[in-house]
Amino acid sequence: MTSRFAAPAAEPLSLRSPVLDFDPADILVIAHRGSWARAPENSIQAIRDAIALGVGMVEIDVRQAADGAMVVIHDDTLDRTTEGTGPVRAETGEAIRRMRLRERGGGKGAALTEKRVPSLFEALEEARGRVLVNIDTKSVSELPAVSAEILSGGFGAGVVVKAELKSGELAQLPTDHPAFGPLPFMPVVVSAPQGFAGDLAALAPLSPFMIECKPHCVADLETGMEVARTIGARIWLNTLDVAHMTDFNDTAAMADPDAIWGRLLDLGVGAMQTDESQALVAYLAGRGLKSARP
Repeated sequence: MTSRFAAPAAEPLSLRSPVLDFDPADILVIAHRGSWARAPENSIQAIRDAIALGVGMVEIDVRQAADGAMVVIHDDTLDRTTEGTGPVRAETGEAIRRMRLRERGGGKGAALTEKRVPSLFEALEEARGRVLVNIDTKSVSELPAVSAEILSGGFGAGVVVKAELKSGELAQLPTDHPAFGPLPFMPVVVSAPQGFAGDLAALAPLSPFMIECKPHCVADLETGMEVARTIGARIWLNTLDVAHMTDFNDTAAMADPDAIWGRLLDLGVGAMQTDESQALVAYLAGRGLKSARP
C-alpha cells in the first residue's frame, strides 16, 4: 500500500483512499485499544506491544477534555481506567494526562500502574510510520475537531477515522458530511436482521475501501459478502467478546480458531478487530496468510 497521504479526491462523493488500499490477499489485524494483554488499554505501551506483535492497525478511542484537548480514553468517565473519577469533560487535558492508568482493562479491582493517559498527539507520534491508527470517534459531530488535531501534527498518512452511520443515512450523505473531509473515513454500519446486504448496497455509490460491519448473524454476513465483493469493499468484523455477532468472539476463537476466524476468512472477511492480536497473527501465519502492514 502507499504511505503517502493523498489530497481529497476530485470526486467528492467517494470514500476511496490509498491509505486503505491493501493487497487483497493480506488480512488486516486491528488491535482493539492497543494490545492490552499486559499494558493498560489505550496506553502508549499497549500501542508499542501491538506493533511488536505484527498487527497492521491499532484502534484507539478519543474524547475531548474540558479545555478541548484530545485525550485517548474510551469511557465518558475516568472511573474505570484511571485513578480519577467523574466525566472526562469535567477535567482539563493536562489534568487527565497526569492520571495513572489501571492495569489491562481497568475496573474497581485493577491495580494502578505508572502509565499515564496519553494525548492523541502522543499516541499518534508513537504509531507514526510503524502502524496505522484507527480513531474511534464517539459521534460524527466530533470528527472536525479530531481531524484538525490529526492534521496539525502531520499524521494524516497513517490515520483512519470512523463513525457510525445509521441505515437511513447511508444513501444520502450530504456533501458537507465529515466523511468527505481530508482524512480517510470508514463507515461503521450496524445492521438490523436481514438488513446487512441492503446496507452495503446503499453504500455502493460512495465506493468505500473498507466498512466496519455489525451484521445481525453469520447468515446475514454470508448473504452480504457478495455485495461487498461487487462494490470492492474490504469488510471489517469484530471478534471481540462484546461483538455484535455474539457467537463469533475471541473466547470462542481461542477454543476453536477454525470455527471462528477460519470461517470469517473463508467468507471473505479481510479485516478483524480483536483482543487476541498475538493469537490471530499466528493463526494467519499458520494458514499461509500475511498480516497487512503499512
